[in-house]
Amino acid sequence: MEKAPDGGWGWVVTIASFLINLLVEGVDYTFGIFFPVFLETFGESKGKTQLLHSVLIGTLLIIGPFVSALVNRYGSRVVGGSGAVIASLGFFLSAFSPNINVMIVFYSIIGGIGFGLLYLPCIVMLGVYFEKRRVLATGIAVCGAGIGAFVFAPVFSFLLDTYLWRGTMWILSGITLNGIVFSATFRPLKGRSNRSITKVISNDKCDTVETSKNTYGSCKLFCMSTESMFDFSLLKSPTMILYAASCLLVMFGFYVPSNFLPVLAADVHLTTEEGAFLILLMGVSNTVTRVVIGYIADKPWANCLIINNSALLIGGLTTCFAPFYTNLTSLAAYALLFGAVMAIFFLLRSILIAELLGVHRLNSAFGLVGLSMGISTFVGSPIAGILSDISGHYNLAFYFGGITLGLGGLICLPLRYIATWENRRTANTNLSITLNVDEVKKSENVKTLSFKWTPSVYVVSHGYI
Repeated sequence: MEKAPDGGWGWVVTIASFLINLLVEGVDYTFGIFFPVFLETFGESKGKTQLLHSVLIGTLLIIGPFVSALVNRYGSRVVGGSGAVIASLGFFLSAFSPNINVMIVFYSIIGGIGFGLLYLPCIVMLGVYFEKRRVLATGIAVCGAGIGAFVFAPVFSFLLDTYLWRGTMWILSGITLNGIVFSATFRPLKGRSNRSITKVISNDKCDTVETSKNTYGSCKLFCMSTESMFDFSLLKSPTMILYAASCLLVMFGFYVPSNFLPVLAADVHLTTEEGAFLILLMGVSNTVTRVVIGYIADKPWANCLIINNSALLIGGLTTCFAPFYTNLTSLAAYALLFGAVMAIFFLLRSILIAELLGVHRLNSAFGLVGLSMGISTFVGSPIAGILSDISGHYNLAFYFGGITLGLGGLICLPLRYIATWENRRTANTNLSITLNVDEVKKSENVKTLSFKWTPSVYVVSHGYI
């Protein structure tokens, strides 16, 4: 099996991953620009209108385990390209939506499924192509998210003014098709995709069968065990469970600032352009931070877990005070700070998984973390919107977001100790199993030896007969 090259074609994969992040996260972070337009167009409450964004991102994240299984089975190239086609179709059809319910189906659910299929492979491929420079490559790739917010904020503002939201959806549909080209660069390393080991259920027992891609049409292989596609042992890992719980809490409030900052700016009498400017600043900070933290995290003295936890605690605290930022200067400073917090959380996510659980479990673990994040994303922004509807202002939305962000960082504080304990326990268990196997082998050898040296065998071996 070919080792991670830490360069070469890996840099092409990094650029493609960067562009996918730019597209997916650019759409993600700029929903706040569409929010007032959708409120006016569909005439629904703030909570229900926020469903457009939360269902899109929630679907993207919650299908993570399913996407992990598909990547294990069919490879990143096929899965990513299919996702680009599905997302493009969803955005195109959403332009014909007569009401918000139909819009949720096309824009949020179909678009979210497509983005989920496109996004996860680009992160996983970085773990395949890089080992020593994994953090740097991941930092370069995911800084596309910040640049996406930076680029798409003014672009979407222009498109909404020129072509209205329906025309903007059609243009977005066309842009999304570029994901097919980006995914085509995800060339598998030699020895990793030609053959697969598939467990087939047959006659009440599980037989291991080595098969080629050409036999996938077999009815038996269609009924293959799901266990061969996904690492279910992660569900018993305390490290995995605690980190997934942290991500679940974080995502309750993660999108509150980017979704509500433009309307909060309007409440303090700032213009629409100044509200879009805040999202732009968030994107700039996001981009710069990803590169800087990517460089720092590669250093042997850097502790990625401490960086992650500190960022979440600071982000949660400053978000709780967001309602007290009543001018452009204070809101701009907050946008810059929170852009950095967003960058650190998303950049270090795959790095922490690989570091705490092992790179060989990155694909499945990343999917599980995405599932936990998706669950809370589904309800996080709508809850914030409902709180805004009830109170008549956005203060409660920011309090809610800040508290959940802070709690997500707080419960991660003992994660390093738990991971060390779990690894030690696993090592001891493996050692015990190895010793037991060795004892069994020795016992079998003794039996074989006693059989070989019976008197008749002794006579034959010495040529007496």
